[in-house]
Amino acid sequence: MLADVDSALAGLLEAEKISGQAPKVSFDAPKREWAAQQTAPTLNLFLADIREDVTRRSTSLVEVLDEEGNTVARQQPFRFFDVTYALTAWATRPADDHQLLGLALTALVKYDHVPLKFCQGQLLTFLKSGHALHLRAGGKVFSDRFATELWSALGSDYHAILPVVVSLPVAAGQSEAAGPPQTVPPQFNISDTTSTLSDVFEGRNPADPDKGIRTRARPSKT
Repeated sequence: MLADVDSALAGLLEAEKISGQAPKVSFDAPKREWAAQQTAPTLNLFLADIREDVTRRSTSLVEVLDEEGNTVARQQPFRFFDVTYALTAWATRPADDHQLLGLALTALVKYDHVPLKFCQGQLLTFLKSGHALHLRAGGKVFSDRFATELWSALGSDYHAILPVVVSLPVAAGQSEAAGPPQTVPPQFNISDTTSTLSDVFEGRNPADPDKGIRTRARPSKT
């Protein structure tokens, strides 16, 4: 599914133009050797972090319904993970870097979520399930020392970083089959332990759940 996120972001950024040409999008680690091989303006999306957004976690089971609306299984709800990229621009001159990075920023802030037209594979399944792929660009995502430590670890020249975060729903747990649907009214046997008397009451009939329910009509105004 991460490859589908890569493809969606690449499609979004490549839809923009700089000097009449679509920028190249790369997901390679931006090491010095990689930078030396770039001959065209390139946007690099380095996958820097993946972590769960625990504020969106739920413990309530989700019911899986069949075509008739009967519960056939129960499963854990989706868990949401923030997939964070370090976006940088690479061109022949710093001015071109800035222009390309500004183009990427402008493209990304147009959307609050990844547009459907750029999604494929498992992302389409998530969208059909009602889960939008939230998209954020910028903001305080990395620590103040992240950029320095990143470029030091990669052995590459310093470039300004634009954080890009996609909130990705991930199916969790295993689906467990539910019991057969109720077809007859439930019965409640109420007995007195001091005698042999007992009463049997029936609950609602699944075939006609509204039967026997009293309703009160609002008095008409005269």
